[in-house]
Amino acid sequence: MSENQEGQQEGGRQLICRLITPEKIVYDGEAKLVVARIADGDIGVNVDHAPLVSTVEPREVRIYDEDDERYVFATSDGFFKITENLVQILVEEAQTPEEIDVNEAENRIEQAENELSELPEDEDEETESQRKDIERRRQVAENLVRVAREYGEG
Repeated sequence: MSENQEGQQEGGRQLICRLITPEKIVYDGEAKLVVARIADGDIGVNVDHAPLVSTVEPREVRIYDEDDERYVFATSDGFFKITENLVQILVEEAQTPEEIDVNEAENRIEQAENELSELPEDEDEETESQRKDIERRRQVAENLVRVAREYGEG
Protein backbone atom coordinates (compact mmCIF):
# COMPACT_ATOMS: atom_id res chain seq x y z
CA MET A 1 0.00 0.00 0.00
CA SER A 2 1.21 3.50 -0.71
CA GLU A 3 2.04 6.06 1.98
CA ASN A 4 -0.66 8.27 0.47
CA GLN A 5 -3.58 6.04 1.42
CA GLU A 6 -6.82 7.07 -0.19
CA GLY A 7 -8.74 4.52 1.83
CA GLN A 8 -11.08 3.33 -0.90
CA GLN A 9 -12.68 -0.05 -0.21
CA GLU A 10 -15.62 -1.34 -2.22
CA GLY A 11 -16.69 2.18 -3.17
CA GLY A 12 -16.49 3.55 0.39
CA ARG A 13 -13.78 5.20 2.42
CA GLN A 14 -11.77 2.91 4.67
CA LEU A 15 -9.43 3.55 7.57
CA ILE A 16 -6.10 1.72 7.54
CA CYS A 17 -4.03 1.19 10.69
CA ARG A 18 -0.35 0.28 10.92
CA LEU A 19 1.28 -0.57 14.23
CA ILE A 20 5.04 -0.73 13.71
CA THR A 21 8.03 -1.63 15.88
CA PRO A 22 11.68 -1.59 14.77
CA GLU A 23 11.53 -5.38 14.37
CA LYS A 24 8.26 -5.81 12.46
CA ILE A 25 4.90 -4.54 11.34
CA VAL A 26 2.66 -5.78 14.15
CA TYR A 27 -0.66 -4.82 12.54
CA ASP A 28 -1.40 -3.60 9.03
CA GLY A 29 -5.02 -3.66 8.00
CA GLU A 30 -8.43 -2.08 7.78
CA ALA A 31 -10.04 -0.66 10.89
CA LYS A 32 -13.38 0.80 11.81
CA LEU A 33 -11.99 2.37 15.00
CA VAL A 34 -8.53 2.83 16.54
CA VAL A 35 -8.26 3.80 20.23
CA ALA A 36 -4.98 4.89 21.84
CA ARG A 37 -3.62 7.11 24.59
CA ILE A 38 -1.77 10.09 23.13
CA ALA A 39 -0.19 13.10 24.83
CA ASP A 40 -3.55 14.88 25.22
CA GLY A 41 -5.45 11.81 26.50
CA ASP A 42 -7.40 9.00 24.91
CA ILE A 43 -8.26 9.31 21.23
CA GLY A 44 -10.67 7.36 19.07
CA VAL A 45 -10.02 7.52 15.35
CA ASN A 46 -12.44 6.48 12.64
CA VAL A 47 -12.67 7.18 8.93
CA ASP A 48 -12.05 10.80 7.82
CA HIS A 49 -10.47 11.90 11.11
CA ALA A 50 -8.53 15.16 10.95
CA PRO A 51 -4.77 14.86 10.43
CA LEU A 52 -2.76 14.67 13.65
CA VAL A 53 0.76 14.02 14.89
CA SER A 54 1.36 13.27 18.57
CA THR A 55 3.23 11.03 20.95
CA VAL A 56 1.60 7.83 22.12
CA GLU A 57 1.79 6.84 25.79
CA PRO A 58 2.56 3.37 27.17
CA ARG A 59 -0.95 1.95 27.24
CA GLU A 60 -3.01 -0.38 25.14
CA VAL A 61 -3.92 0.27 21.52
CA ARG A 62 -7.30 -1.17 20.56
CA ILE A 63 -8.17 -1.72 16.92
CA TYR A 64 -11.69 -2.70 15.88
CA ASP A 65 -12.19 -4.09 12.39
CA GLU A 66 -15.30 -3.93 10.21
CA ASP A 67 -16.62 -7.13 11.84
CA ASP A 68 -16.22 -5.55 15.31
CA GLU A 69 -13.36 -7.92 16.12
CA ARG A 70 -11.06 -6.28 18.66
CA TYR A 71 -7.26 -6.45 18.50
CA VAL A 72 -5.42 -5.29 21.62
CA PHE A 73 -1.72 -4.48 21.90
CA ALA A 74 0.29 -3.32 24.91
CA THR A 75 2.64 -0.66 23.60
CA SER A 76 5.57 1.37 24.77
CA ASP A 77 5.72 5.10 24.15
CA GLY A 78 6.25 6.30 20.61
CA PHE A 79 4.66 8.33 17.85
CA PHE A 80 1.11 8.55 16.52
CA LYS A 81 0.20 9.98 13.12
CA ILE A 82 -3.06 10.32 11.19
CA THR A 83 -3.08 11.32 7.51
CA GLU A 84 -5.70 10.65 4.82
CA ASN A 85 -7.40 7.69 6.59
CA LEU A 86 -4.07 6.14 7.56
CA VAL A 87 -3.19 5.74 11.24
CA GLN A 88 0.47 4.98 11.90
CA ILE A 89 1.67 4.08 15.39
CA LEU A 90 5.44 3.75 15.76
CA VAL A 91 6.62 2.23 19.05
CA GLU A 92 9.63 0.33 20.39
CA GLU A 93 7.46 -2.48 21.74
CA ALA A 94 3.97 -3.87 20.98
CA GLN A 95 2.60 -7.19 22.19
CA THR A 96 -0.76 -8.88 22.31
CA PRO A 97 -1.93 -9.91 25.80
CA GLU A 98 -1.24 -13.55 24.89
CA GLU A 99 2.37 -12.76 23.90
CA ILE A 100 3.20 -11.01 27.18
CA ASP A 101 5.36 -12.91 29.65
CA VAL A 102 3.99 -11.50 32.93
CA ASN A 103 6.85 -12.91 35.01
CA GLU A 104 9.43 -11.27 32.74
CA ALA A 105 7.51 -7.96 32.84
CA GLU A 106 7.32 -8.12 36.65
CA ASN A 107 11.08 -8.75 36.72
CA ARG A 108 11.55 -5.65 34.57
CA ILE A 109 9.49 -3.63 37.09
CA GLU A 110 11.56 -4.95 40.00
CA GLN A 111 14.82 -4.23 38.17
CA ALA A 112 13.69 -0.66 37.42
CA GLU A 113 12.69 -0.10 41.05
CA ASN A 114 16.09 -1.40 42.21
CA GLU A 115 17.86 0.92 39.77
CA LEU A 116 15.76 3.87 40.99
CA SER A 117 16.63 3.13 44.63
CA GLU A 118 20.33 3.12 43.76
CA LEU A 119 20.32 6.58 42.17
CA PRO A 120 21.98 9.33 44.24
CA GLU A 121 19.71 11.63 46.26
CA ASP A 122 21.19 14.85 44.89
CA GLU A 123 20.17 14.88 41.28
CA ASP A 124 22.27 16.51 38.64
CA GLU A 125 21.27 16.67 34.98
CA GLU A 126 22.65 13.20 34.20
CA THR A 127 20.95 11.57 37.20
CA GLU A 128 17.64 13.22 36.30
CA SER A 129 17.95 11.85 32.76
CA GLN A 130 18.71 8.37 34.12
CA ARG A 131 15.72 8.58 36.48
CA LYS A 132 13.38 9.52 33.63
CA ASP A 133 14.65 6.64 31.48
CA ILE A 134 14.27 4.11 34.31
CA GLU A 135 10.78 5.41 35.17
CA ARG A 136 9.80 5.12 31.51
CA ARG A 137 11.02 1.50 31.39
CA ARG A 138 9.12 0.75 34.59
CA GLN A 139 5.95 2.33 33.16
CA VAL A 140 6.21 0.20 29.99
CA ALA A 141 6.65 -2.98 32.05
CA GLU A 142 3.74 -2.05 34.34
CA ASN A 143 1.62 -1.53 31.24
CA LEU A 144 2.53 -4.99 29.95
CA VAL A 145 1.38 -6.57 33.23
CA ARG A 146 -1.84 -4.52 33.28
CA VAL A 147 -2.77 -5.34 29.68
CA ALA A 148 -2.00 -9.06 30.13
CA ARG A 149 -4.21 -9.20 33.21
CA GLU A 150 -7.02 -7.05 31.80
CA TYR A 151 -7.23 -8.47 28.29
CA GLY A 152 -5.46 -11.83 28.45
CA GLU A 153 -7.30 -15.10 28.52
CA GLY A 154 -7.34 -17.10 31.72
